[in-house]
Amino acid sequence: MIYLHKEQLSNINVNLDKPDVHISVINPKESTGLIDSRLWFTNEGAVIGVRSGEDWDQVKYFEININDANYIKEQIGYQEE
Repeated sequence: MIYLHKEQLSNINVNLDKPDVHISVINPKESTGLIDSRLWFTNEGAVIGVRSGEDWDQVKYFEININDANYIKEQIGYQEE
């Protein structure tokens, strides 16, 4: 549901080479990738980079709010460095 309510960004202010988390969702029956994304946690929530092509040269960026970002952190046991 978090990925359904994201808002597209045109201006990104994160270190693209160092995401905090990689998230991939794969359909095990078909061995098909459904989502291939990277997340950068921010003070306002998170920026999500979703691969939109064959490789990471084509990426669309979105943002999610702090509640959704905190939910992801909780689910994966993310610890701030």
